Amino acid sequence: MFRIACIVPTGVGAAVGGYAGDAGLVVAYLAQIADEMITHPNVVNAACFNVLPANALYVEGHWLDQFLLGSVGFQRVRANRIGLAIDCTCAPWWPVIQNAVNATLVSTGVQVVTHAWTETPVNLSLTAHAHGWGGQVEGAHSLLAAAQRCLAQGADAIAALAWMDVLAPGEGDAYLQGQGADPIGAIEAVISHYLADALGVPVAHSPIFAPEVVDQPLDPRVCAEEISTTYLPCVLMGLSRAPRPVTTGWDIPPAAVDAVVAPYDAMGGIPMLAALERGIPLILVRENVTTLNVTPEALGLSNARHLWVVDNYWEAAGLLLALKQGLDPRLLRRPLQLGLQLKP
Repeated sequence: MFRIACIVPTGVGAAVGGYAGDAGLVVAYLAQIADEMITHPNVVNAACFNVLPANALYVEGHWLDQFLLGSVGFQRVRANRIGLAIDCTCAPWWPVIQNAVNATLVSTGVQVVTHAWTETPVNLSLTAHAHGWGGQVEGAHSLLAAAQRCLAQGADAIAALAWMDVLAPGEGDAYLQGQGADPIGAIEAVISHYLADALGVPVAHSPIFAPEVVDQPLDPRVCAEEISTTYLPCVLMGLSRAPRPVTTGWDIPPAAVDAVVAPYDAMGGIPMLAALERGIPLILVRENVTTLNVTPEALGLSNARHLWVVDNYWEAAGLLLALKQGLDPRLLRRPLQLGLQLKP
């Protein structure tokens, strides 16, 4: 079993994967090399589209962190029963949400078994900073309570829906033209991490906006968001087979991964650092530029033993193929950078 984890941090404007599921094809491409691929919602969610291949597992970022840290393993599932925990601010758009759910049910066969509304609104505030956007969440406890009611009613995975139409006019324009970080990406991660940790089940977040018609060409990487009235279908499709995090009785033991692939200048995340600490090959892709500057050099890790740096995902695929075959990839380069130095 050769297992790859493909990671693109959320909300840092990654050239590949920082928009609307625009790294989904990278996952599908690299999954041809893997027996099993592990990735997270940010990488493959594209509103009405989700190109998650059959051998890929959809794992919320908190659980991916815990997996690489060695705290949890995963149980594979045939199908999850999904509950919707919905911010009550979204109530005026309930028919839109119903249509999105029913379209996904009929088209894909996912199981949505219940829903629950928050008793109080989930209030968000967004703030721009040097590396993208941050913010605060008020009322997340109400979303948690709604999710807990869904679990009590038979759900075993949660799609959380929060009202995120909170940007002032023009604030998201740079992102729409492919020139900035996703304004809501980081705050979405805060919500899903919080719920995943508190609930102990698969979780993914779907933002809700007032439907509108976009009448201008956009960067192709964000178009998926703007042709859909909700982002819910991709979340439901991902959660339908999302593995369950467990501390015993796992199918996939903690940290059972053979390589981790991530952007070169976003190395500071838990999965990347945990991989190096555990001796798991970490492949960093230079072409996938982010707004960060957390490079191996910045961390003093440029000579780390299990670190590999490539220019693009084409090269990453070649390197992964060598690792899968049990080859030391350096044997395929010239001049040779290894070999026994025999003394006379």
